[in-house]
Amino acid sequence: MRKAIDLRQVSVANLTIGRISPVEFIEKAAAAGFGAVGLLMMSATAQPLQHEVVGRPDMMRAVKAALAAHDMRVFDIEAFILSPQTDFERMRPALAAGAELGATHISCIGTEFIGNTVFLEPAQRVDLFGRLCDEAAQFNLHVGVEFMLYRDIRTYDEALSMIEAAGRSNAGLILDLLHIQRARTTPADLAKIPAHRVAYAQLCDAPDRSPALEELPVEARTSRLHLGDGIIPLGEILDILPDGTPLVIETPVAAEAAWSVEARLMAAANNAETFFQEQLAQA
Repeated sequence: MRKAIDLRQVSVANLTIGRISPVEFIEKAAAAGFGAVGLLMMSATAQPLQHEVVGRPDMMRAVKAALAAHDMRVFDIEAFILSPQTDFERMRPALAAGAELGATHISCIGTEFIGNTVFLEPAQRVDLFGRLCDEAAQFNLHVGVEFMLYRDIRTYDEALSMIEAAGRSNAGLILDLLHIQRARTTPADLAKIPAHRVAYAQLCDAPDRSPALEELPVEARTSRLHLGDGIIPLGEILDILPDGTPLVIETPVAAEAAWSVEARLMAAANNAETFFQEQLAQA
C-alpha cells in the first residue's frame, strides 16, 4: 500500500486531541488538512462524555452544519463495549446518530480488566458481537474490533476468532499500531489476516519500552508518538495493508498536551504528511 496518500482521505481520531466539542474538532481538523474525523458517541471509560451528541437535536444540527461548511465527513463513531452490561437500547440511538452524520464504521472493544471483575464467556461474547453487527447493519455501518492487552479481547487472533465465529459480513479488525506493537504482533502475523477482515488502520508510533499492563491504558490515551518517531515498523505494515484500507491518525503526544488544539492537530497532520512523503520516496 506504499503509494501517495492524500491527507484529505485520512481521518483523525478524537483521542488525538481529547475532550473538545465535535464542532470545534471538525473545524480545526479541517484547518489542519484532514478530510474526516472520528467522533465519540459512547464513552469507553467510566467517565461520561463531556460533549454529548446522541439525543441532542441542537448538537446534531451544529455538527451537520460544520461538516457541510468545511467539506468534512465523519468516518467512524466510538466506542461500543462488549460487556455483561451491554445495553442495545442505549447503543441503538448512537448507531442511528452516527449513520445520520454519515459515518461508515464503528469501533467495538472488549471489557477492560482494570476495575472490572465480571466478564463475558467466549460464547456470550460471540453472540453479543453478532447482535451488535446485526444492529449496525440496519444503519449500513461496518463494525471494527479493536484488540488491546488490557481488555478481554487482547490480541488480533482472539479478535479474528470472535469475528469468524460470529460470521457477519460487516465485521473486521481495527489495526491500531500501538496495540499491535504492545502485543508483539509482527507484520508477518498481520499478513495472514484475510483482506476482507481488515476494517481500518489507526496509525501512530511508540517507544521501545512497553509499560506494565496496568499502565497501558494511560499510554494508549495520552502517550503515543508521531509517525516515524518510534520503533513500530510502519513502512512494513503499510506495505501489507490491503489496497484501499482506510487510515486514521491517532497520536495523542504527551509532550504536546499543553499545546492548543490547533497546534496539536497541525502537528499530527504535518508529521503524517512528512512520513507519507518519505515512505513514497522509498518505494
